Amino acid sequence: MPDHPPPPKMPRVDGVRCQACRKCVARQVCRTKAIVAIDPGEPPFIDPNLCYGCLVCMVACPYQAIVG
Repeated sequence: MPDHPPPPKMPRVDGVRCQACRKCVARQVCRTKAIVAIDPGEPPFIDPNLCYGCLVCMVACPYQAIVG
């Protein structure tokens, strides 16, 4: 049986820490634009269908609002 790599770690937005920035730095660095904001002023969410678990967004968020 072949060995498979573990699934990527899926980050999520912590709604308490998120400042719902107008220009979300984490979204800007996301290659797949997996961080989706529906309503202005509300915290975004991470679309698991677009996210491939690179976790670059976690490092980019100045408020540490994206957790793994």
